[in-house]
Amino acid sequence: MKHFSRFLLALALAFLLVVTSGSRAPTENEPLGIGRVANMTFRSNDRSRIRSDGLELKIAEPQPIGISIPDNRSGIAVPVSFSVSVTNNTTAPIPFILYDALIPEIIGPDGQKLHRTAPINKLDGGEYSGNLVGVTEQISTSVEARLFWQNNLLQLTFPPDSELEKQQINLDRSWSFDTVEPGRYQIRFIYENPTGTISYADPLTFLQTRQRTKIEVTGTSNSATEFATFSLLQPAGDRKNAVQLDGISLETFIPEPVLTVPKNSRNVRNPVQIGMRVTNNTLAPFYFSFYESFTPDLVMPDGQIQQQKGYNYDWARGPKESDFLLVAPGKSVTFFPEIALSLTQRGTFSLLVTNTSGGWGGFDPLKPGKYQIRFKYANTIDTVHRTTPTEKSIENRPIEKVWTGRVDTPFVEFRISQP
Repeated sequence: MKHFSRFLLALALAFLLVVTSGSRAPTENEPLGIGRVANMTFRSNDRSRIRSDGLELKIAEPQPIGISIPDNRSGIAVPVSFSVSVTNNTTAPIPFILYDALIPEIIGPDGQKLHRTAPINKLDGGEYSGNLVGVTEQISTSVEARLFWQNNLLQLTFPPDSELEKQQINLDRSWSFDTVEPGRYQIRFIYENPTGTISYADPLTFLQTRQRTKIEVTGTSNSATEFATFSLLQPAGDRKNAVQLDGISLETFIPEPVLTVPKNSRNVRNPVQIGMRVTNNTLAPFYFSFYESFTPDLVMPDGQIQQQKGYNYDWARGPKESDFLLVAPGKSVTFFPEIALSLTQRGTFSLLVTNTSGGWGGFDPLKPGKYQIRFKYANTIDTVHRTTPTEKSIENRPIEKVWTGRVDTPFVEFRISQP
């Protein structure tokens, strides 16, 4: 149901010609239609800045990017994601493989290309799930990776999409870099136009026939994104819960590490304090946006990670002035989103997390035990325009110097107990 729902959402947005996410692979019982053969030819004049013929690829992430390194003893495979947008600048729709065809290339802190281990059983000539990119349309996809320790080596691995929901990643099927360490890196993704079959949902026929279209393609060359910068960060000094990126420290902050579930009532929510502390160690003041800028990840007692993909909405609101907090040089501010423990049924409960625009999402089912949580903070807008009513008129004044970037904070342990 999760994959089918994602496809329906992508299909609806495609009709509106806005940025969308694509569908995943069809189920075994889903019928496939047969379409015409597509001619997908790419050309490149500069190997350091590869461009495709009509398709523009970009890493759509705020800069800079900071990713916290897990503790060597934790055994956690930390999720890492990079958003890639694809724009069709041609006069005809083009099918595009959303997953398993974007190959990472990383330049290390010393300026040298990192050794990349290819999947042992990488296939060519198979069938790939894709999406049809309409004329002037832009779609987006997320390239997922895992950062973890193995044999005292820090490894960054890009498993195929089918492996991501497994607790143990099959390294034989993954692109891997096993010599990473703290420092600043550059990354890009190369799109390999494979030889094989691409299946996709054609908006003109799928709603009527419920059949996906298949076309045969022949790989000829590559296209790629430009390089983006990311940093692998260790905890800053004695603060094991904080990492620092370009003078900005972000910390997963839990003042009371023991949280109590509500008593036997499904209508009661126990508010808990789990937040993010920001410290400005630069010489310039910055505002920090807490409007739809943070997403939590939760480590279960068995070590499996639950990721919160999105929020449900009962109502929605736009940004307010109170969503932007000013942090002067040398000062800190702590933001606590609305988080509560709620009983779902006898013996299990949810950890409900709201964002500042009115949405909420939950982690469940949970039971008493040890957990770990972190936040992924991301903001792309450096100036926000706000309207302020006065006695005579409504003033439109900007909030400037809003810090932009993305930081994945460290996981912090806490315990959930019963009263």
